[in-house]
Amino acid sequence: MPADRVILHGPIGEFARQLSPSDDLHAEEMYAAIISVWSTAIAPTVSLTGGRPMLVWTAFVGDSTHPSGGMAQSVMSALRVRDSFTSLAGREPVSSVAHLYDAVESARRHPSLHTSALRSTLLEGSPFRSTPSGKPQLQMELNHALRMAWDGSNFLRTGAKKRTPAQRELDRIPPMVGVLWGISDVSWQQRPYRPGDEAFYSRFLPFKLRSLPRHSRPVQTGPIPELVAAYTWAIGSQREVTLDRAAARKWGEVRRLEGSALLDSPAPRDAAFTIRVGEHTLRVAAALAAAEGSPVVGPNMIEAAWSLVWRSFRDVADLAHTDSSLLEDPLAKARVAMPSNEGSVGDHEGPSWHAESADPASPDAPVQRRTSVVQALDRDSRVKRQVKAWYHHTCQFCGTVIELPAPPFAYSEAAHIQALGAPHNGPDRVENMLCLCPNCHVRFDMGARFLTDELHIIDSATGSDLGPLTVHAQHRIRLEYIRQHRSRWADA
Repeated sequence: MPADRVILHGPIGEFARQLSPSDDLHAEEMYAAIISVWSTAIAPTVSLTGGRPMLVWTAFVGDSTHPSGGMAQSVMSALRVRDSFTSLAGREPVSSVAHLYDAVESARRHPSLHTSALRSTLLEGSPFRSTPSGKPQLQMELNHALRMAWDGSNFLRTGAKKRTPAQRELDRIPPMVGVLWGISDVSWQQRPYRPGDEAFYSRFLPFKLRSLPRHSRPVQTGPIPELVAAYTWAIGSQREVTLDRAAARKWGEVRRLEGSALLDSPAPRDAAFTIRVGEHTLRVAAALAAAEGSPVVGPNMIEAAWSLVWRSFRDVADLAHTDSSLLEDPLAKARVAMPSNEGSVGDHEGPSWHAESADPASPDAPVQRRTSVVQALDRDSRVKRQVKAWYHHTCQFCGTVIELPAPPFAYSEAAHIQALGAPHNGPDRVENMLCLCPNCHVRFDMGARFLTDELHIIDSATGSDLGPLTVHAQHRIRLEYIRQHRSRWADA
């Protein structure tokens, strides 16, 4: 198989081949779409280590001769979702945040499911809607809610007082929302971009819809038996998918590509799709592992997942009218040095570092130790762990997740609203704490960001409202701490 082709892995790859036996390109597209539906179907019970969702969002871009909207219908019909994947409520076209709320609530209230079970919903159609000017528009509220759904946060804002105890219990559970969009090439070229939109665009994998095969497809009565068995395993109980050591090493090679210029494009909206390389690869690999009934990701699954992510980036280049054939797979050389067997991967220590040679006559001197007495605040680590667990290490301000190649696989910081110690004397409790990325933590502590009483994030330099704070249903933030912090910076 050429190095730039997608590796059709496991039961999902086999099913994609059966749907398109004589057209490999079309099989790749079916493969990506099936992974998206599959990850949504198992979302109620399967997650990554630490409780992070493993949802894989895809968007297919096609022209009038090859419409992209039929991809969802084809895959859902081939999988016979109503019979085979009962945890998936169905597909919903969503173009507003109100419609998104309705879709999630409808999935949770589905009459064919026991009240104790959870269901997910799959969004189709397009995230953009036409405006009188003819340009597509993405509502900021919908943008924010979708970002929270992908990150695994609960975006529902319902009136808890009017709800039953069972309904309020559901409010504690993040909505499980999958995406299989079809976008026209016109909308794609005119899609809006503002600073910060990369946070939305980077959460799905775009694919250019190629020519569809003209032969008749085999009649499908549902997914292959191996995939049915894997679904039974996945949905049977709550499961977490982890990486073995070899897979973690290989995934580390992918993670190093984040922030690099994978796409040589002057348009930041095109480059935006590359900033979550590691997370996309990990989620696809985890979906492939679950399709084999395995809670452990192996290195061959990381390899297969990367081949799909790389196909997406090449398609973005094609859609930007850039010659994607000039793009060289940045992991091609790494694959030669790092084969899929675990022993070879274990011997790989990453890139070599060149430094100026030391004078052999001057050996390295050990660093001398000295004893000192340090006074420190007695902080409760349980409080930090609870807040970070609620948000799965997702920044409440900007939605950033800093992924790591080894446990705990993500990093965040617990920021106190009313600062600890004199002269502020804030308490060490969850009501006085936020889960932030390091950048937002520094901005908050130094007064570049503060919160209103309505928990909106304000840029102190410009006075701009940056949107609402992401808040978990169980996180009760005390208003007095918000006001004390604001008084230090905004009310002085």
